[in-house]
Amino acid sequence: MANSRVKHNRLGEGTLIRKHNGGFFWEVRFPSGHSYRLPFKEFQPSSDPTSQNGVSDQFRNRRTLEALRMGIVPVEDVKDLTIGLETEQVSLNRALARSQEEGGDVMAVIADYGFGKSHFIELAAQTALAKNFVVAVASLDLVEAPPGKAREIYKVLVHSLRYPDTDEQGLAPLIRKAIENLGVLHEFVGRKPIEDCPLSVALLALSECTSQTAYDDIIAWISGAVNNPSTDAKTCLKKPPKLYLNGEVARQYTYLLSAMSVLATMLGYAGLAVLIDESEHYSLLRAAQRGKADSFFKSMIYAAVGENNRRIDIETIPNHTRADYPVTFSSPNNLFFLFASTESENRMPIESWLAPSQQVRLDDRFLKEDVLKFAQMTLRYHSVAYDYPPQKERYKSLLENVSAILSRTLSQHRINLRQLIQLTVTICDLMFLHRDYDPDALLQELSNGLGV
Repeated sequence: MANSRVKHNRLGEGTLIRKHNGGFFWEVRFPSGHSYRLPFKEFQPSSDPTSQNGVSDQFRNRRTLEALRMGIVPVEDVKDLTIGLETEQVSLNRALARSQEEGGDVMAVIADYGFGKSHFIELAAQTALAKNFVVAVASLDLVEAPPGKAREIYKVLVHSLRYPDTDEQGLAPLIRKAIENLGVLHEFVGRKPIEDCPLSVALLALSECTSQTAYDDIIAWISGAVNNPSTDAKTCLKKPPKLYLNGEVARQYTYLLSAMSVLATMLGYAGLAVLIDESEHYSLLRAAQRGKADSFFKSMIYAAVGENNRRIDIETIPNHTRADYPVTFSSPNNLFFLFASTESENRMPIESWLAPSQQVRLDDRFLKEDVLKFAQMTLRYHSVAYDYPPQKERYKSLLENVSAILSRTLSQHRINLRQLIQLTVTICDLMFLHRDYDPDALLQELSNGLGV
């Protein structure tokens, strides 16, 4: 499929160069000459027989299966293909309600590698959007968004901003809505706790800016996409505050996220949900960078719950040598902070930051019924993708027995959730490609292979 033409709903048509992360991200070059790596779900073929929004059901389902073969559930299918997590979703819903009604809350999701942290992050994102939150999501890594680089995390979060009332992403929709409600804009600016509030300065400049180039450049600056405002931007933004790249910058960027949450709430949203998939990268940091990562996560926790969290001393979060920033724009700020961490000896000291009720552990305890529901849904996707009616009598008992084997093997920690997903798709493949495959023989081979 490389070099084929694909279409993005905002960027237009482009050429697919290569796939990354097992096909989950597509790198596409557009006529402007720029190349972007974006989630594959945002694209569609330029000339595909259509049934909805330009994409056929068969193509969509095949695209889903290709992700499942890698053990990844595509974003658009998260709700349909969630295994269990009923209790965890109750905790999530309660935390979001507290964020809206009481001004903020925090959750930490802890699990071994391959047990659904990233899946839960996206499930939380979709749940928050349905509850009228603006949502920002970042998946950390050691190159583009290291845990110890608050500026880089902020940049990824702001670029990813999603809204419940538009498909457009990034900071521009929030800015535009503020400018359309000048009364709210000026009320927000009037509440700023420091004189050189970067978001307030940007909003005032943008509300009077007549140059589209300067307008776009100012948004790029406040979003962290550029280090300094361009010459064009300075025609509207006369004396921009400094957005620091290095040093102790955790407070500054937590402050800005808090400010965006306050602005979002004033504009009618429920607040801002910041979701970070930390993965295993924290444990790989050197001591100095680990300290900076601690500062950012502690700062975000404090911003979300304030003095209600007595485990974090705000005085332990250092300020930049050239600027003093409060952790939050105001309190309450309707900020929900959720972060995921891989279970390991060197992970973040979450127990010293959060109460047990604020921690959720994803483990291998899945009921056979949960796995069966997932297997049945996978078969449904498979049958649409390859255009065949599954024989009920052939598949019913097979899926029930497969689910029993997989759930038992999962509970014994012989496989993880990602491997369970892959095995389920493989079983559907085998039964489709080999119509004479004896289900009992398949079950025996599966049991032998898993050592059950």
